[in-house]
Amino acid sequence: MKKSAASMKKTVTRLFAFLLCTTVLFSCKKDDPYDFKDTIAANVNLINASPDVGSVSLFVENILRTPAPVTFGTASGYNKTLLGSQKVEIKSASGEATLISTTAQLDANGNYTYMLIGPSSAPGMLTITDDLTAPSAGKAKIRFVNASPNAADAVLLFNNGSAGFSNQNYRGISNYIEVAPGTYAANIAVGTSRSERVNVTLESGRIYTIYARGSVGGTGTNALLVSTFINK
Repeated sequence: MKKSAASMKKTVTRLFAFLLCTTVLFSCKKDDPYDFKDTIAANVNLINASPDVGSVSLFVENILRTPAPVTFGTASGYNKTLLGSQKVEIKSASGEATLISTTAQLDANGNYTYMLIGPSSAPGMLTITDDLTAPSAGKAKIRFVNASPNAADAVLLFNNGSAGFSNQNYRGISNYIEVAPGTYAANIAVGTSRSERVNVTLESGRIYTIYARGSVGGTGTNALLVSTFINK
């Protein structure tokens, strides 16, 4: 009996240690907000197109979705998040101040971009559904977003002045088009105003969001300019 009792005690001790270890590992995984292994999720991306707000972060249901603060003219890239109707907030880099929020439906395997636009005195948010379906063979897929507050009927020009996209008002989001890959000299035309030309390289098989940021007549970081985000 003594041997049996000792053996049972040893077994119980081992079982307890196993359960404790399993609980710790499970808790660590559960507490990691970026660990979505073997979980169906949605993907969210943040673009900061507001010239004077500073660095910002994206939260979904009060959970940080951007591992690093997103500076003006840059993007976070996609991060996984929970599904269903969710509260989406763009906050200051510290997460202390909410700049703007919305409620969004996030579907399984859906891809979404949230773009902070406008000045700090009147920040806005664009909610954009991203179609990451591959373009035709030998093509790149692009769309144009007008995030410049005073750029009415903005036109995205390529190379010799041909219009890649035309007449996009502030907050306008174009449909996708397919174009030949290559390097394009791109700029924004608003009436007689023109932004500085920048080279945009488009690769075959990739998907891009090209957007206008800054303001017509702006200088420095607020100058009207073309920016590009590679969706895929």
